[in-house]
Amino acid sequence: MSIIKKWGYILSACFVALLILLNPSREQELEDYTPPTPEVEIIMDSLSDVTFHWKMTNLSPEQFHSRYLELTGEDFSQLKGQPASYSSNIYHAEYTALVDLGAGVDVQTGFLAEIEEVRDGSEIQREFRQVYENTSYLTPEDSNSTKLVQNYVMVTRHDQSRVQVSLNAYADWLSSEGQRKHELGVLSAEELRQQHWFPMESMDGSDKGFRRYFSGSGWVKL
Repeated sequence: MSIIKKWGYILSACFVALLILLNPSREQELEDYTPPTPEVEIIMDSLSDVTFHWKMTNLSPEQFHSRYLELTGEDFSQLKGQPASYSSNIYHAEYTALVDLGAGVDVQTGFLAEIEEVRDGSEIQREFRQVYENTSYLTPEDSNSTKLVQNYVMVTRHDQSRVQVSLNAYADWLSSEGQRKHELGVLSAEELRQQHWFPMESMDGSDKGFRRYFSGSGWVKL
């Protein structure tokens, strides 16, 4: 073997070793990677008559199983076709939105999803791996004074980066003498109409209340 060929092999081996040192394996990188809590981009439907304020919370496997059981009554770990464990680049999250109905009344909607982080060169892209439609919910912030009648809450994954939440319901706010400090109890009839709240009375006339029908949709984009 000539000296030139010998030195060529040596240089090639050194170059390959350098590449390995500078570029650790994808598995090791993901092992050391802690998923962030990203900002959530919301694109509002022009037909919405309510405002969504979204946030995202990363869930540990234990938190996810507990929340799934709470929302559906089913044990996620016992469902057929569900993986027993996840790799370090797949995790669960809960998306929640505070829906402002005006006059100081808020309700909350949300759903659970499975997120996968995919490496694209030096960047990590997030994708919706799965959206659990049966975990969608709508609840009042104050269940003591607000009653919700839900027509539907629909969660639809349009592609790997976009989920749409659509809802249709109405809220009843019943005010007794002890609850007059609530904003609804001090607004004028005209102010209530402007915020889509209309007067109603209980069957026995003991409580005065207001009702608002609302619908809308919000987009979550990764």
